[in-house]
Amino acid sequence: MQFTTLALSALSAATGVFGAPTSQEAGTTSPDQVIFGVMSIRSASPVHLTAWGAEHKGIFTNLSKQDADCYNNPAQNSATFVLNKADGTLSLYTEGKPWQQLFVDRSGMGQGMMQYTTGAEPAPRNAERGGWAIDEASQHLTFAGSDTFLACPSDADSYRILPYVGIENPAGYTGCLSIAARVVVAENPVKCLYSQN
Repeated sequence: MQFTTLALSALSAATGVFGAPTSQEAGTTSPDQVIFGVMSIRSASPVHLTAWGAEHKGIFTNLSKQDADCYNNPAQNSATFVLNKADGTLSLYTEGKPWQQLFVDRSGMGQGMMQYTTGAEPAPRNAERGGWAIDEASQHLTFAGSDTFLACPSDADSYRILPYVGIENPAGYTGCLSIAARVVVAENPVKCLYSQN
């Protein structure tokens, strides 16, 4: 995917919470971890260049305010993620105790539902924690080898994010948009604990 100068300017302006995108790989804390934010890519849509946030165990884009405690730091309106390259797991950037880790349920019941658990909370029976990666060429987040996600209208102007698993309108949602998930360098990442219910 190529960006025009105008699109890059818009991306740069929209990424103030993450820091301007650079040509370097998303920030790393160790060879096996990558820390980053995510922006939705879908031209001419209400979610284009909107940051992903986390609240109530789900991942959303275009949140007016996310529900998170950022450990005496200013409130953040976007989530910061940590990819563990060794096992392909994706977590939210927290103090570490409790940790918050994402899972996806691709079963017929889950239909691609993506949520996060906190601490020792178990994931549902059909949950998958692994399978996450960053495509180095596009800098898109991928799950199970695919960089296609859905943004499904939720409360107010926010959209719930789910990996695309072959169902256009999963889990009772309607009007879902197919999007890509652009990884954005987190130059000054802020650790937060995101709402758990």
